[in-house]
Formats: sequence, C-alpha cells, structure tokens
Amino acid sequence: MNKKQLIVTSILVLLMLVLAITQGFFRDNFQQVVLLDQGISQFKEYNFDDGKYVISLPDEWTVDEKESKGQYVSSKLNFKDGNNKFTGSVEVINTKEDLNVFSESDLENQTLKYSNSEVMPFKNSNNSGVLVQYDTTVRNGYYFKNECYYLNLEDGKIVKVLFNIKQKDYKENIKTIFDVIVSSIK
Repeated sequence: MNKKQLIVTSILVLLMLVLAITQGFFRDNFQQVVLLDQGISQFKEYNFDDGKYVISLPDEWTVDEKESKGQYVSSKLNFKDGNNKFTGSVEVINTKEDLNVFSESDLENQTLKYSNSEVMPFKNSNNSGVLVQYDTTVRNGYYFKNECYYLNLEDGKIVKVLFNIKQKDYKENIKTIFDVIVSSIK
C-alpha cells in the first residue's frame, strides 16, 4: 500500500467513526422528539407477575393492573393514553410453545377479524422476539392498527405486549414509542 492509499483509507475510517457517533446522537434526540410530540415526558415503572418483571410506561397513561392466577395468563396490565389514541396490554403467558408458533396461533385465535397481518422477528437494544402487525375493525367503523410483541422470558413464560392505535392517529414514528416501551422490559 502506497502513501496515498494509506491516507485515503485513514480518512475513510475516520469519517465512518464520526458517522457512527453522530448517528447515535441523532437517534437519541429523535426518540426524545417523538416522545415529546406524543405528549410523553416521563416514564413510570410497573412491576408485574409478582414483581419478577418490570416495564416502563408513560407516566401520563392510565394503567390497570390485574393479577390473574390462571393456567394460561399469570399477570396482566391494561393501559391507555389520555387522548384515547393508544390502548393495549402486557400479559405474562404460561406456555412452553415455540415463540413463532405461539405468536401465529395467537393471531389466528383472536376474536376480531383481522387483515394485513405480518409476522416478523424483531430486535431492539434489550430484547428480541416476534412482532405481529395487523389491522382490525370494530363496530361503528373504527379501524385499528395493532402491533403485538412477543418476548421469551424464563422457561415456560412469554410476555405479550399489545398496542392498539386508531388508524387515523397512526404515524410511522409511533413505532419509536413502542420500541422504548418494549426495550424497557426486564
């Protein structure tokens, strides 16, 4: 390698490093802008499944904790935002079924008619699992976009985090809120 090639290669490596650092800075700022745009300023931690797990939900949201000692669902949190744009739930499900198989059968067994379904793997900063996206319609012409995250926990437990958003209120940047919430599960 001659001197010119070494200089050009060094400059390219330096530029890639600067780009990587800048990307991290903008990603964090983008998350803050999206959260503030949706009226979210703080998060509150909620323990579920007898305190074994923690999730952070926006402090402005209403959360209803329901402990269920059933065979299938051992813990459930229902939540909604103050503007009735978002509703959803967090469930701990007792099953030893494969995550992919379980997520597909859960989609097929729901009571509402659904369309435009897509099942895909996802990974964020703290968790990975399966993401199921689909549309539903309820009486009186309400259309919803639904995003359902499935995470493997310890042996025989799956966390299901479901978000329902009125289709007219859905924006692509809302996925940032979902990512922040799902990545907070410990």
